[in-house]
Amino acid sequence: MTERSSWKEIRERRMSEPGAQEAYHAAELAYELGRTVRELREQRGWSQTELAAAAAMTQSAVARFEAGGTVPSLPVLDRLATALDANLIVRVTPRDHVA
Repeated sequence: MTERSSWKEIRERRMSEPGAQEAYHAAELAYELGRTVRELREQRGWSQTELAAAAAMTQSAVARFEAGGTVPSLPVLDRLATALDANLIVRVTPRDHVA
């Protein structure tokens, strides 16, 4: 009988697979974008259906996005920001490297 792996061992093995780091980072970005939009929507007291109507989207698309299931294109992000009366700021900045 083989010994079971701990979650830490499984995670380390999976994260060492090709593409895993990139996929994890993409999922993190999708989650953070969705969380931010959800917070702005809730601050306005809107339902997903109300945001969807204001952004010319479907409620299910808003739900998937807020759950971190999709990363929308820049035009869709712009429509969401406009509907929420928010600024969309996209920047690429150099990383700080510790010597």
